[in-house]
Amino acid sequence: MKKRDKENGINLSAMSTKGRRKRKSNALLITVNILCSFVLVLSIIALSGMLMLSARPFDVGQDTPVESGNYEPIKVSTFSQVSYVLVVGLDESEKLTDIIMVMCIDHEKDTVNILQIPRDTFIGTDVPTKKINAVYGNPRKGEANINALRRRIGTHLGIPLDHYVIFTLKGFRNVVDALGGVEINISQKNGLKIEDHTTHKFYTIGPGPVKLNGVMAEGFIRKRYGSEEGYGKGDISRVEAQRIFYAALVKKLKNMNFSQISAIVNKCLPEVKTSMSLGEILGYAKELMGIDMSNIRILTVPGQGCTYRKVSYYSIHKDDYIKLFNTYMNPYGEPLTASDIKIRELHKEIGQPTYPSLATQGGTLEEISEKTGQ
Repeated sequence: MKKRDKENGINLSAMSTKGRRKRKSNALLITVNILCSFVLVLSIIALSGMLMLSARPFDVGQDTPVESGNYEPIKVSTFSQVSYVLVVGLDESEKLTDIIMVMCIDHEKDTVNILQIPRDTFIGTDVPTKKINAVYGNPRKGEANINALRRRIGTHLGIPLDHYVIFTLKGFRNVVDALGGVEINISQKNGLKIEDHTTHKFYTIGPGPVKLNGVMAEGFIRKRYGSEEGYGKGDISRVEAQRIFYAALVKKLKNMNFSQISAIVNKCLPEVKTSMSLGEILGYAKELMGIDMSNIRILTVPGQGCTYRKVSYYSIHKDDYIKLFNTYMNPYGEPLTASDIKIRELHKEIGQPTYPSLATQGGTLEEISEKTGQ
């Protein structure tokens, strides 16, 4: 697929025949991630894959942000062999991004690497909460919400973003219910206490195999507290739960055909916005559909938790992040260096030692599935 104009980030052309063929494997990925992505955890794969199956016009979709200011260009990829898609899941207020993920789709190698960005990541003092999940809801005057987040990810993490997909929690719940639920394995011996975010009541699921409906799935991927249940690492615990759900969701989607998936589309459309046209979504979906779970890898920005002025943050380990990015998320560009990004290491600024990274390099969906018994 040809790249977009650097000035405004808009795609200038349709994908080539070769691009369509390569996106065949990406369809499932799109189909997969998109679902989870909304609510806070999956990524862009799913819904895009489903949307492209719809025969009717893509009427919910194409989102064209309007801006009245003279802002810096949005960083996009300059290589036709790779595409980067930002996937965000909005909370109930639709001001905070509880899920932030970037998909790096390598069209030449037929691989997808997904980078999870913890919502509590310290991003700078110019944001009210100083966390990256608040960037979307606090744009500069005249700046579009999604572009505020895209620019911040580009300048502070050095990631180009060619497309974006935005989901809501309601959309996520609808999709999981439309799928008939998603089965996971609860490894905690006493089960796992989760919240029903529609009633704000708590209940325990597991141990053992559990089929999650939409409400339960939301509670599972938003779970972050409860060290007695094995969730003692704050934001990273939520990231790990999302990986488990990813693997289970992908496995379910791979056992479904296009007709079954297309029946779910109407449940999602009203809750999704994207910069992609229907044709682009169709191309990605077809490509993603053929990618094996062993070629879909989930990663997390390396870092550690820290407390500053009684508020918890996730502080990035810059050197580890640069190594991870250049290894998995930068197949064709010049190596990223410290001078290319503006991210600050809060733990160092407040005098806290650097501890082993809470975010491991993750693994492929196949590895995660085998490890967690999904």
